Amino acid sequence: MKGPIVASLILLAALSLVTATMAERELIDQVVAVVDDEAIFESDIIMVMNQLMFQQGRTALPDGEREDLHDEVLQNLINDKLIIAQAKRLQIEIPFSTVEERVNQAIEENRRTMGSEAFERQLEREGFTLESLKQLYRDQIRNRMLVEEVLRSEVDRGEIEISDDELRQFYEEKKANFPNRPAVVHLKTIFVGFDSSDKVRSNAKARIDEVYNRAIAGESFAELAKSYSEDPSAPLGGDLGFVNPADLAEPTLAETVAGLGIGEISEPVKSALGYHVIQVTERNPDNGEVRIRHILIRMTAGDDEIAELYGDAKRIYGEILAGASFEAMADQNSTDPNAGPGGDLGWLKVEDLPEFFQDVLAGMAPGDVSQVLRESSGFRIVKLVEREAPRPFEFNEIRNELRQMYEQEKMGDIYQSYVAKLRGRFHVATFGQ
Repeated sequence: MKGPIVASLILLAALSLVTATMAERELIDQVVAVVDDEAIFESDIIMVMNQLMFQQGRTALPDGEREDLHDEVLQNLINDKLIIAQAKRLQIEIPFSTVEERVNQAIEENRRTMGSEAFERQLEREGFTLESLKQLYRDQIRNRMLVEEVLRSEVDRGEIEISDDELRQFYEEKKANFPNRPAVVHLKTIFVGFDSSDKVRSNAKARIDEVYNRAIAGESFAELAKSYSEDPSAPLGGDLGFVNPADLAEPTLAETVAGLGIGEISEPVKSALGYHVIQVTERNPDNGEVRIRHILIRMTAGDDEIAELYGDAKRIYGEILAGASFEAMADQNSTDPNAGPGGDLGWLKVEDLPEFFQDVLAGMAPGDVSQVLRESSGFRIVKLVEREAPRPFEFNEIRNELRQMYEQEKMGDIYQSYVAKLRGRFHVATFGQ
């Protein structure tokens, strides 16, 4: 088996691939294997092959490679059927409500990716109803969850013990295949945001307070978002999908989302963009992710406020050139919520920075301070503390990732041994093409 155990599970496809596969099933409908009393059809194999090719951005394969992939997918499907048969013996069942929750998440992910109107058009074009699509997903997701439950109950992860010497040896063997650590820069910043203006801040706060009061009074949060939110998510009713609170860029937003119950609406929360009102609509207990909506009121400055703030930023820049401490000026003047003491932003990947920002940094040496830079919500001054060119990752920098990779590799071996035992317990027959 290639990669982690998850690679053997049936993956969800894009809607177009799923519908194409159903058409092929009608034409082919040829049994290629039987596991216990469950048949595997040629169309099942084609479905998974199409899904894998879609993930890789490929539309065709050379004959030899296609045959190899066909055989690999068939063996993985047999393995899955074996584990599902074992689930019956163990009387493991997945509650319908749990499956339905995952199905709805998958459907909404498709809808969000394609857009609601395009999603509905695609359903109609392919002759699907929403319920028939859900039924297809129910079967796939239920089978995947059965596999996960059997492995959780039957395969002991405690068998995996990894010493530091083993991990270092694994690193030496694999490091040539790892990508380099990208170019990084250590930055400090002073950000004079529009929220530095009392007038801008109070105007935005008054507008968000009005929306918040209407939301808690019972008006539809989604409709308020469509009417008033100044975020690209507004047409979707403010829906941002599932997120991990810890992954949110600003600590205040992460803390707010983590503390909300389902359906609960937050009080207005300030970020670098403006003021947010947030609602949690769903929680995924398996991974801690939550689905959220939000309404954003940006801090919009008029010409007079912009000119005043630019004057403040130029004054700060002039004082730094005259010898003032960058760090002290940051502590006194910066409104960037992502910066630490002294305006410290820490180490950042160059490739993740806006292009104009990369251009500015390209002409700077460690210790240099940029001129005043205009951004959409204020003015920024940057100090380049240090930079590092791309280089191989050192062992300690990726120790956790190495452990996960090694565990997956060892778990793959344990999984193969477990499946081999199941082949001795259940009837397996394959038929030539």
